[in-house]
Amino acid sequence: MSDQPISIRTNVPPSMHPDALANLSDTLTQKDTLGINIWNVAREALGLCYQSYTMLNDTEKSVKEVQSQRRMVDGRPTEVAATSKELANAAEASWKRIAPIIDRKVKELNGTLTVISNRVAAAIDEPTRKTAEGIALATEVRNYVRAIPLEQRTAFVNQAINEGDKSTVAALLHAQPFLSGLTPLAHSNMRKQAAAKFAPLDSAQHDAATTAIEYVMQAGSALSARYGKVMHSMRQTPVEKAADQLKALAGG
Repeated sequence: MSDQPISIRTNVPPSMHPDALANLSDTLTQKDTLGINIWNVAREALGLCYQSYTMLNDTEKSVKEVQSQRRMVDGRPTEVAATSKELANAAEASWKRIAPIIDRKVKELNGTLTVISNRVAAAIDEPTRKTAEGIALATEVRNYVRAIPLEQRTAFVNQAINEGDKSTVAALLHAQPFLSGLTPLAHSNMRKQAAAKFAPLDSAQHDAATTAIEYVMQAGSALSARYGKVMHSMRQTPVEKAADQLKALAGG
């Protein structure tokens, strides 16, 4: 995508514009982080979708403007129709060219997101958790948490996270919630809090990357639907259909 700013168009969904990611900039553009790749690729993907949507709109409008106009042909006023079938065919060829590019960018984004996810997972784990001693300790921790009153469990978990007690946190996170007497929601919130504590930047970039990918996926879906509509509705105008039928009737 060109570094030149992309003009805002009123006939294109604003969520498809690269600037829709502006609120993620501070998080993703941290120097020497994986977020920079997410930022660049996501903006490139949105730029491609936005410009393609714009070009398709402009082309369809131009074709419709010259449809069914009377022009002088060989000195006589003649009804001339734009070649809608050509527009449909051109749109199909364009989509076949663009779709793989979008797919590649989505795969690249998901690949980077996976790397960030793995880094967060490693940050909230305890290296000794899988040793015999670690397994025994984790069991004791879960039994203890399950045994304390329900209203005290959240406070205990929060304290463990705030104090950086990774052994306790890992014991609770890497097991089913019910083993510690925690609800799935409480367990999920605990994971988010632990990630923010032990991997603040990677955690923030993970969330921002997830949002950026959602924008790209939605833009790709909107563009696909727009191309599909043009390819279906512009396959043949009434004038072209009549011309084909006349040609068939004449044996052409």
